Amino acid sequence: MSSVAIEEDRKTANDRLIAAVLFLATFLYFWVSLTPFPDLSAGNENSAASAGSNLLNQVAAIALIVSLVAFAYRQPNTAMVLQPRLVLAGLLGWYVLVSLPTPDPLFALRRLAMATIVVVAASIFLTLPRSERHFGKLLGIGLFIVLGLCYFGAIFMPRLAIHQATDAVEPMLDGDWRGLFNHKNAAGSAMVISMFCGFFVYRTWSAVAGILILVLSLIFLVNTGSKTSVGMVPAVMLVAFLLQKVAFLRPALVIGGIATINTFTIGSALSEQISGIVKSLGIDPTFTARTDLWQLAVESIMARPVTGYGYQSFWRSEALLHGFREEDTWATMANDAHNGYLDLLLTVGIPGFVLAMLFLVLLPLRYIDKAEQRGNRPALTVLFTRIWLFVLFTACLESIFFATGDAVWFMLLVSIFGLRLQAFARLRED
Repeated sequence: MSSVAIEEDRKTANDRLIAAVLFLATFLYFWVSLTPFPDLSAGNENSAASAGSNLLNQVAAIALIVSLVAFAYRQPNTAMVLQPRLVLAGLLGWYVLVSLPTPDPLFALRRLAMATIVVVAASIFLTLPRSERHFGKLLGIGLFIVLGLCYFGAIFMPRLAIHQATDAVEPMLDGDWRGLFNHKNAAGSAMVISMFCGFFVYRTWSAVAGILILVLSLIFLVNTGSKTSVGMVPAVMLVAFLLQKVAFLRPALVIGGIATINTFTIGSALSEQISGIVKSLGIDPTFTARTDLWQLAVESIMARPVTGYGYQSFWRSEALLHGFREEDTWATMANDAHNGYLDLLLTVGIPGFVLAMLFLVLLPLRYIDKAEQRGNRPALTVLFTRIWLFVLFTACLESIFFATGDAVWFMLLVSIFGLRLQAFARLRED
């Protein structure tokens, strides 16, 4: 073998190692974060360590994205990164425009820059594995690390991994597992996505590893007490199956599903008739006091339907905290609307909402059609479709979209970019 060939093989091996390291670093940055097992007890909400971690997190995010972009730039598939660029440019540009008039535009733009880093990182993430099997292997390794940390915390550090009666907020969650996450609902959503990944690992890398991930995720999910996440699993599996089998029903199943859930949730806050229907089904019509938030959110959206209030500039703002009646205290002190669609409207108004729905809902539906026509790696399409559906439906009860460092939002982005790759690209053979 010539020295040129040897050098080329060495370069290929080095690139593969760097790609694997970057994949796991990116995965763990979003799933584990730099501050796992947050202390939720009274007196720790504004600790110095928490304040200092913000700068550390920003430095780590910048280092990670620079590494990802530098590596992607050296690869032949850079054209696949951050697509569709026109839609994303329009959406992010609108975010900037509506954030400029906010009371603290520098804060909004800094947070928006972090959110943009998440989008770019997710678009590069899937170009790092060299094959479907390699993706399954790296995904499995990352999930074993996450699950190992979650169980280690629950067994050996229960005060930091299981909700306690001494928590400053929601002490009634005492006993619910949260693992390395800050809330049982975040842990529940992560475990559902981990289960879907376990099915994929079973099919593409290792049956034993896939079953272990599936079982460990399911046990942890049940112990979180997250009823929404538990109930979503069979529903998402069924809808994903129907999407595969009945092509003409795809728009109705997805858009209709989102509309139906939002009708019965937000509708309970606005209509006594809908609230009565929900109550007759044995469901709490307040959705654990979320209806107060939704009423306030709808009123505020109607006050600024076009521009919204800018990125992360509505909740906890001075105007909101001090501009309402005493009885509105709970809603005005919330961190978000507990509904991703309402928060989009609050943030970017109707024009931004339309662009967001194009990127989040309509284009992925088209990608699924094209992926099926091409017969391109069905296991990948199934994985991405399940995660995509789960997050879209969960967003009817949780604020997920355009977060700055959330595992669930990151995996939704990965799934959308993945569906696009399934539609327009071919994965290399192992």
